[in-house]
Amino acid sequence: MINLQQSCRTFHQVRRLPQQNFWKTVFEIQGRRDILENAKFADYFSWQPNRSNCPDLESLLEGLIKSIPEPWKARAKKIFAGRNLYGHANAEAWRSGEVGVIEVNYGMTSAAMIYGVLYCNYMLMVHNLGSGIDFFDDDDETLLMILKEVGDAGFEPILVAEAERHNWRSGRHVFAGHELLRNLPKSVNNDSYHELVGSIEEFTLAHELSHHLLGHTEDEYPRSKQNRDYFEKILAKYELRHPAGSLNEDQRDEVQADTLALLMVTGTLTHDMTADRIYRASAGSVIGLTALAHIDDSWVTSNSAGETHPDFVTRYENAVDVISALSRGMPIDENGGHPLGCLAQLSGFVSIILDRWLSEKLEDHAPINVLGFTSWLFERGAELQGELEGLRAARSD
Repeated sequence: MINLQQSCRTFHQVRRLPQQNFWKTVFEIQGRRDILENAKFADYFSWQPNRSNCPDLESLLEGLIKSIPEPWKARAKKIFAGRNLYGHANAEAWRSGEVGVIEVNYGMTSAAMIYGVLYCNYMLMVHNLGSGIDFFDDDDETLLMILKEVGDAGFEPILVAEAERHNWRSGRHVFAGHELLRNLPKSVNNDSYHELVGSIEEFTLAHELSHHLLGHTEDEYPRSKQNRDYFEKILAKYELRHPAGSLNEDQRDEVQADTLALLMVTGTLTHDMTADRIYRASAGSVIGLTALAHIDDSWVTSNSAGETHPDFVTRYENAVDVISALSRGMPIDENGGHPLGCLAQLSGFVSIILDRWLSEKLEDHAPINVLGFTSWLFERGAELQGELEGLRAARSD
């Protein structure tokens, strides 16, 4: 049986970390006595690990435990979520005997912060394009000039991230080496930004917790068969299917973990689904998967035995299918907002980054331009509007 205390001790021993607040360890390594000895942080740094060595991860894990069926909670409460200081931008689930661990490398946190900034810049660009430009102006030359000037603010950080990505991969860890990847636009609320970063880490934790609950770890959980049966019933309820195609067993496990994570964070498993939770799950999953694919160049992978993860497009389409199925039951809010609209905005963000990758790999592919992206975004918006009108009509019948 997994034991929480043993899992905690083993994680710290294996990763050679002191059993204390992760952030205290970070500042000790950096020699930041000014922060460590500041009286206003004393209570924070004295915090001791329980379910995690990081207060942020512990809070997220506690929330995930509340969002799973009661019979699953006994196992989830015994799993330790450890943040590791060194390593690549990834996370993993491992179990052996009494030890059950979810490990999140600091590179993943760093990537979440960087791509959170990129998304905030992207959303600011979309807002400026939508509110500050007369798209019915007959002067095409003036319109193109304005679009380029306004759009560069959103595109430049993504181009910087593309250049930095090679350093991240060679160094096996991620960090914001450029000012544009560290600084939020002045108009962005810090709390909203941290919520966005938290949503990426929440999806990451939920994905790894799903591996434990579905029996994907080397030492399989005895209850995993019952868990998988319940999981399949939820899929059937929402008419969700596992992705078709020639995925190998490991890749199928990864997609299943993505799906269960989305059902978890949206509140679907405990019949507590809300639009706000779907918005959060959408951003956390799509931006998180985009960050990993961009850093690792894993937009396209093979299905050979050696490949443990499916390509980005497979995982992205699965996430969109799950979120769309859950969203269609949500009412349209008083401002006309709906989770399907959030998905449209996220897909625009993904298209820019994916386009940068294509422009490197394919000789005849020109990098995206502001006008081309804007046209696509408005076309997708029109499609979304059609879907929303369909929902409105269905509800009025």
